[in-house]
Amino acid sequence: MKIGDVDLRALLNSDAQEERSWQVDVEDDLCSFLPSLTFQERVVGCLFCMMSGYLLSLGSWFRFKRLLLGDPWPFVCVSTIGNIVSLSGSCFLSGPRTQVNKMFHETRRTSSIVYLFSIGLTLVVAFFCLGFKWQAPVMIVLMLCQYVAVTWYCLSYIPFARDTIRNYIIRRWRELVDE
Repeated sequence: MKIGDVDLRALLNSDAQEERSWQVDVEDDLCSFLPSLTFQERVVGCLFCMMSGYLLSLGSWFRFKRLLLGDPWPFVCVSTIGNIVSLSGSCFLSGPRTQVNKMFHETRRTSSIVYLFSIGLTLVVAFFCLGFKWQAPVMIVLMLCQYVAVTWYCLSYIPFARDTIRNYIIRRWRELVDE
């Protein structure tokens, strides 16, 4: 349909095309280096991030005494950054969008939400609850929640691993209760 020299369809399509290309451009800018990597480079990037993240998380436990003495910042920051770095390593294998889709897949949604929520809450307690009497114990519980949630998340990628662990815990619990 034309009004004067202006084609309305072309105008409407160009707006939709412009909007779509803006979104595609942002995604391409953020993730442009990943598609061009070879499989071997992706695996190396993934392993590097995971190992770096795990080393940071492990290194944070050397700051545990400072946490107990009322200085949570070193422990929480290093551990949480380590957890985020190790989780982001899987973006090298599948890309960020696919990784987010996998994280919120039906089988991983709960563990992903618990993990992300515990990271956020840990940082809130560390930085905004200064002077709170139970700050250190709460942060320890939140850090444990992070580790349990990320472990449960990772186990979802191994066939039957979560069922095996769940059955083992139930069996042990019944043995404890029966005694």
